[in-house]
Amino acid sequence: MARRDLNPHYAGVVAAQPRQTPTLPYYVVSAIRSVTLLITGLVITFTPGHSARFGLVALGILGVVNAVGLGLVALGLSTRETARGLHLWQALVSLVVGALVLALQEAGMILLLWALVFWALLVGVAEVFYGARLARGDALRRDWITQGSMTVVLGLVVLFQPADSVAVVGFLGAWAIVQGVYMAIASVALRFPTTPKDHPHD
Repeated sequence: MARRDLNPHYAGVVAAQPRQTPTLPYYVVSAIRSVTLLITGLVITFTPGHSARFGLVALGILGVVNAVGLGLVALGLSTRETARGLHLWQALVSLVVGALVLALQEAGMILLLWALVFWALLVGVAEVFYGARLARGDALRRDWITQGSMTVVLGLVVLFQPADSVAVVGFLGAWAIVQGVYMAIASVALRFPTTPKDHPHD
């Protein structure tokens, strides 16, 4: 007679349920992005001499650190999360641009202008696009559209800015601080939602 506990066909046996892989709460993602941006913005703000080379180094470090951070948090999200695809794309763009400007940091103002515009438009438009695809009332829809729009505005402002390294680097620093503060607020709002709709991704 087959033992009940070893026979998977016995009706009384409770099949072992597969363990669910824990996913990263999205407020952690916003918090990580916020810290990265705030540090970048404060370093730029309190560093004198905003030369083109300094701007390229700042953009390069921001891009590489952003890429590593976004790549890691994206891998911690469920494969069904819309955020996973968005952040993997942002990580890829940030890595390419960051590595390029660090390798060519002596290239000067032209590279700084076009690298910053290229990066800001690609990551910003993607965030707006992904946000617009989310359901109305989803907290991330509001956050992604706002964050993406601010990044797109940065790219457009720099695009029409004369070749002034002080102004361009200053815009990057100001954007990083404003964006970082917004993401910190968004992280707190996701962690302590006031309505059920504000907590959809934990």
